[in-house]
Amino acid sequence: MSEFIHLAAPLDGARLKLKNRVAHPAILTLLVQGQAVGGAFLDYHLNRARGGAAMIVVEPVNALAWHRRRQVQLNAYDDSALPGLARLADGVRAEDCRLLAQIQDRGRGNYSRARPDITFGASALPDDESGAVPYPLSGDEIAEMIAGFAATARRLESAGFDGVELSSAHGHLFHQFLSPHSNRREDRYGGDFEGRTRLLRELIQAIRAACGPGFVLGLKLPADDGVAGGIDLAESERVTRALADPDVVDYIAFAWGSQSNSLHWHIPDGHRPRMTYAPQIARLRDATAGIPVMALGRIVDPNEAEAVLAGGQADLVGVGRAMITDPAWTRKALAGRGYDIRPCVSCNTCWGSVATPTMIACDNNPALATPGEIDGVPARAGARRRVVVVGGGVAGLEAAWVAAARGHEVMLFAAGREPGGRARLAAALPGAEALAGVFDYQAAEAARLGVRIETGILATAADVLAFAPDEVILASGARMAWPTDLLGEAESLEGIPDLPAAMAELLPRPGRHAGTAVVVDEDHGAFVYNAVDWLAAHFERVVLLTSRDTVARHEHRVGRQGILERLLQAGVDMRTFRLPDLRAEELEEGLVGHRPAMVDGPRGVIEDVGLLTYAAHRTPRLDLLDPLRQAGLTPRLIGDARAPRTLLHATREGHAAGLEV
Repeated sequence: MSEFIHLAAPLDGARLKLKNRVAHPAILTLLVQGQAVGGAFLDYHLNRARGGAAMIVVEPVNALAWHRRRQVQLNAYDDSALPGLARLADGVRAEDCRLLAQIQDRGRGNYSRARPDITFGASALPDDESGAVPYPLSGDEIAEMIAGFAATARRLESAGFDGVELSSAHGHLFHQFLSPHSNRREDRYGGDFEGRTRLLRELIQAIRAACGPGFVLGLKLPADDGVAGGIDLAESERVTRALADPDVVDYIAFAWGSQSNSLHWHIPDGHRPRMTYAPQIARLRDATAGIPVMALGRIVDPNEAEAVLAGGQADLVGVGRAMITDPAWTRKALAGRGYDIRPCVSCNTCWGSVATPTMIACDNNPALATPGEIDGVPARAGARRRVVVVGGGVAGLEAAWVAAARGHEVMLFAAGREPGGRARLAAALPGAEALAGVFDYQAAEAARLGVRIETGILATAADVLAFAPDEVILASGARMAWPTDLLGEAESLEGIPDLPAAMAELLPRPGRHAGTAVVVDEDHGAFVYNAVDWLAAHFERVVLLTSRDTVARHEHRVGRQGILERLLQAGVDMRTFRLPDLRAEELEEGLVGHRPAMVDGPRGVIEDVGLLTYAAHRTPRLDLLDPLRQAGLTPRLIGDARAPRTLLHATREGHAAGLEV
């Protein structure tokens, strides 16, 4: 019997019958190629069904003929798609997992940087995010759309799908009709509350009429969209009561945010509390007339999921990003192996990847959407080899445990006293605590598999050669370079620490620090802004200087929104298009000069500076490369030692190297 009695309990609804209370909510993957069910897309969903999920909601399908241009969404608008859809449905349902497809239209909503050519909407009002003004659908076009969606639902049912979810949140089309902010129509689909809810009510009725009595219909509704004049919790309760008919609706989920400055609300990151929206979901659940409610919003750990259910805040849990990281999340949790779950770090790399747009990616699951993702690392066919890994960061740890899992004898040298490398420092900063889950998992796997780890050793070529390795993997990381073009010659400006060095010194001293902290930012990554969060809480003032036009330039949109929101709330003085103009005599007096980056203009001076630090480009640490080559070895370079990049590249390249040796 599982320790998670509520999580393991079946759900026995009139139509929605689930073996447990864990669902994988709809998440865009961009794994579809040519609108067809293919290898990676199929593997992704089969792995999560095999991993124990009771229900999977597939990402939005191409439900209408006017969508057929979307090559990265499944064709569900004509019968040529039936064989592929049936293949997916048969595979998922064979694992006793219910399969639903999400039906939605983005309407005017768009989060790409390019303004779309044409969009559709309730009214000719600009999208809050892209500024695109949509073509307002006529009454006849709405009726045609409803009929098309109902026909798609019937097609999905004939292919073996158990149901559909109508996505009426996130600022997409159905949400646009529901919201008084975006629906300014004066016909029967607008005006008063009755008119704004009409499209969704008619769509529900049309799907019920088109499909069989056992077909499941779920609703995703806006909870608080964060838009003035839009839908808040009170209006959401009103909408929910109007649509919550247990005879036709089988579950309801609630989503936060919209296609606006609140976009990041819908996927709360590490700066938001776990189970972010559980109290609000409990309030909205009272308006659902007993229809089961799916909780969404940073539910990462099985204990959290159990608490939500045990507390009566919801009836099932949508485990999205955590199940991207570990497809067997449910199976491990219910078997009492929660310790073995590869943890989600709430970094939103998955969202950022599909918004780029590229196929979905995960910082902590380098095997995502592959056949081996759930079955583990394949054993090596052939001789056991001696492998040395230099570097105890996430790239080196990943390579070490994967190589050991394949049967090799592995030695890892880590310069730090504990494994984790730069990620360990990052995990000590606000909002990034979950990063520890990456290297903690890797280190635990390495220990279980017998990797010999030598910490506190800056390995030399002699140390490596003493192990008589057959293979060497260099994961020695990178160091932050002195940016001469930015700060001047280092010899004349001694004592200015880079940001990682500054934080390593400051973090053990968390008290208040006098004066202003000045951060010169040419990195634009999350580490910088998490550090600035800390500095803002411990210094009297923080000034952020950058030569760019904005901060967080290299972060995806939802990450950047959250960063800007926090910096503004903390009162950080952000100065863009500015370059430091440092003079030794001023630095001695606690003054930092700066000047315009693009044009001639007045020079400014920041007074009472208690800390000056910088974040600039990094250069690989390759001190061992030539000596090892001269000794006849050909080291594999991975992670920042290959080229300074992101956590995603580190885990991917570490995993690949472990498989290749």
